[in-house]
Amino acid sequence: MDRGANPERGRGGDGPGGSVAVHRLEFSVDWPPWHAAAFLVEGPTDEPVLVDAGVPGATGEEELRDGLADHDRKPGDVAHVLLTHPHSDHIGQVPTLRDAGAAVHTARMTRERLSRDPDDLAVGVRETGEGAGLPPEKLDEHVERALDSLERNCRLMPPDEIDHAFEYGEPFEVGGLMFEPIHTPGHQEGHACFELGLDGGTALFSGDVLIEPFRAAALNVGLDRGAYDAIDDFYTAYDRLDAREADWVYPGHGYPFEDYRGVLEKSRGALDDLLSDVRGTVAEVGPASPLAVTRARVDRLEHPAPLLDTLGALGTLDRQGEVFYERHEGVRQYRAV
Repeated sequence: MDRGANPERGRGGDGPGGSVAVHRLEFSVDWPPWHAAAFLVEGPTDEPVLVDAGVPGATGEEELRDGLADHDRKPGDVAHVLLTHPHSDHIGQVPTLRDAGAAVHTARMTRERLSRDPDDLAVGVRETGEGAGLPPEKLDEHVERALDSLERNCRLMPPDEIDHAFEYGEPFEVGGLMFEPIHTPGHQEGHACFELGLDGGTALFSGDVLIEPFRAAALNVGLDRGAYDAIDDFYTAYDRLDAREADWVYPGHGYPFEDYRGVLEKSRGALDDLLSDVRGTVAEVGPASPLAVTRARVDRLEHPAPLLDTLGALGTLDRQGEVFYERHEGVRQYRAV
């Protein structure tokens, strides 16, 4: 169930009509906004395409079957699954769909990420976490979280069972439709949006990069090496989208919308606000570790998202010359310039 959303909007989500139909399927999650979305795309051939694949588990499979049944479809009818990024609320039903005969399409970068050496991942998370100021017990939790995430994602979508590892910017045809994948990192390093021409305009399947109600966190690589690049990567994603046009946008959370330019501007503004907040916090509490800066910014740290937002913002501000850091016993201590 979608808690807190407009039920009338939640019931709909179909495309603008013509020779291509786009239907929104909803899956429940246990965190705000309490749902994730996938999109059934029916084109000129009887080879339906599903963009993203919902959440894992029995409830996710039931929601997948119910959502498809609303449009007189079942998992075995889905010929192709296109995945924006490898987070569990977007790849959860890949096993069900693959077992039913669907071909799986994801970015080559995603396949490579799924093939990551777990030991190297653990080292990267530990190095970044130590520099951020995490105490040993919290550091162990983050390492375990990262390894569990990698193991889960590989179980849901084994790298050697990916049928098509596409390259960004190289359109490909499935179901009689031509999709162009656009590399839009920031929320996740290999994130892809899919552009599709429809009758009378262009659709963008934006995953978690462009959402009307909010900006998704800069999770990017998690607490791995490269965590300080997350906000720069998010700006890169928005720059790439800014060079394009879309008449209809189908996001991974929230509901389809048409105000492409307005939501893009608001999302970029949210990144600007994050930088301003972190800059001001460092000026107020510095010298301070990234963890201390995060604690000064937010009330609760139950999820790594606020820390990862802080790391990404500190990396951008450092490169802009607005903050700098020195290491004390291995921990970065940031000051305002």
